[in-house]
Amino acid sequence: MICHLASPGGVSGGSLMVDTSTVALDDTRRASGPITSVRALTCGQAEQHEEHRYGSRLPQLWWVFFGRSWVPLPLQCFLIEHRDGLVLFDTGIDPAILSDKRYIKEAIGRFLLHRIFRFHLSEADRIDHVLAGAGVAAGDIRTAVISHLHFDHVGGIAQIPQADLLVSAREWAILSEPHPEREWILREHIEIPSARWRQISFEPSDDPLFEGFDGIHDVAGDGTMILLPTPGHTAGSMSLLIRQDGWDPILLVGDLTYEAGLLEQDILPGTGDRETLLASFAKVRRLRQRLPGLAIVASHDFTAGDALSRATHRPSQNSGEMAS
Repeated sequence: MICHLASPGGVSGGSLMVDTSTVALDDTRRASGPITSVRALTCGQAEQHEEHRYGSRLPQLWWVFFGRSWVPLPLQCFLIEHRDGLVLFDTGIDPAILSDKRYIKEAIGRFLLHRIFRFHLSEADRIDHVLAGAGVAAGDIRTAVISHLHFDHVGGIAQIPQADLLVSAREWAILSEPHPEREWILREHIEIPSARWRQISFEPSDDPLFEGFDGIHDVAGDGTMILLPTPGHTAGSMSLLIRQDGWDPILLVGDLTYEAGLLEQDILPGTGDRETLLASFAKVRRLRQRLPGLAIVASHDFTAGDALSRATHRPSQNSGEMAS
């Protein structure tokens, strides 16, 4: 969800206990294949500039400093129950970003943060607490797919030291660039001793379903969770295609778009590489043509929970609704 930090000049499974009041189903309605459930988890709330979410012809720094229209921004990650273990798609934000004045080391980052976002966070929004609220122990997470390295997607990695953290090799390479912090990729909160990072590369596929994508990566080796490169928000951003018998296919797109409907209309956000975003948008739309019923689920879309419920034929999650 990040606005680039430009200067003024210019990276083993366990059991799952579910909250029966919201997501439990009887055995006749549970999925029969490798994946039992996919859920959106709320990891806090925020606000962003309208221009950030829906795009603007104005220069980025103009709306950062002078924009007056703020819109709500849900902070979400996703929990997948696979027979080989629990998988997270992203890990949320660390609430310490508000309480620790040195969380962002660079002065310009601290200066710009609250001009780009208004966060509404508490300690309960840290991923281990979010998981506990969903009836899951953080220590039971086996794998976390990191769609990209922005701080609101990697903020929980310290709470799951046992998990493999999958990141695209292209995204990891950003850490070797001179100033990754200008892209809101904070090395000090990524390269931590406990983190089990695993860079993944995309392999060519002769499956016509994936024509146009620069390769695929099969997370579990059974075809149920396929990673696809969808750059644009960052250079190494990736999406996760979930396929399960009896469900509509699901594509978790991270921050490729802020709302599924915006992708359909080629409405770009106010940040990211324009041409690369348009190319990724087009690839996702072509994928949807080949996969009728594909649910496109964005990490900061308030309708994410409902989209998952429809795709998996479960009661509505209402995961991202902002409290009044």
